[in-house]
Amino acid sequence: MGLRAVVFDRCTTHAGLSALIGSRCYPDRLPESVTLPALVHHSPVSDNDAEYRTHSNVNNPVTRTVSRVQFDYYAKTGDQAELGGDQLFQAWSGYQSDDCDVGYAFIANRFATREDALKMFRQVIDVMVEHSV
Repeated sequence: MGLRAVVFDRCTTHAGLSALIGSRCYPDRLPESVTLPALVHHSPVSDNDAEYRTHSNVNNPVTRTVSRVQFDYYAKTGDQAELGGDQLFQAWSGYQSDDCDVGYAFIANRFATREDALKMFRQVIDVMVEHSV
């Protein structure tokens, strides 16, 4: 499973986060006339090419890297955006997948903004994800 698929799957199956957004988890940008709250992911924002590593089993070599994924959680109020940011934090902080697509994940950055032109509030969270390539 690719990184974008892992991101969508994690965000839409984590109980606390999916209770807020359902399946409103979009790659790269919000659709027009979107229902809020909604989540946008930029997967990956960057990869650390120097960190590519190949782990070898006898019959199954696996290449892994660390990628930065940016999440933008949009809501109508600052409190709703903060709640969504808290759920994103819980969904990704320390996350590992059972099938080893994700070896580990940790929060690298978090901040809040107000989008006056869009009349929305936003929480931005950057997550470092170690994953198979």
